[in-house]
Amino acid sequence: MRRILNLNQPGLVFAKIIGLFVAVIPAVLYGILLLINETEIVGMILAAIRISFTAGAVVFVILLVLVIIEQIQDHSIYIEYQKNRAQKLPLAGGNYECQYCGNQKVKENDKTCRVCGRELKQAKSNPDQNSSRIEP
Repeated sequence: MRRILNLNQPGLVFAKIIGLFVAVIPAVLYGILLLINETEIVGMILAAIRISFTAGAVVFVILLVLVIIEQIQDHSIYIEYQKNRAQKLPLAGGNYECQYCGNQKVKENDKTCRVCGRELKQAKSNPDQNSSRIEP
């Protein structure tokens, strides 16, 4: 996955747009429709209401598809996290972090965490991290 979809902020924008097209614009147009009795304008207002509902439905379907994609990504990230959870993460200063409880005072030789008592494995070295180091 190159990019991770996160709809926390855009979700509110989508909800506002959907509410605007599905509720606000049709309500205003219907209010105008009740005030005006001309046949030409009534047809145009009814068409505008249908177009507004359609636009809101399209935006809703787009949001629904994005939410489904985000849920699939979140599930795959969770599965990957669960696979690597028993590893101790290297920190600066030679210490490691327990992924179960967050204890940052795990030593390299420790097989279990002193705080939560869970067994820990040595973290697999990431080749991307090693390639970014500049060696003299």
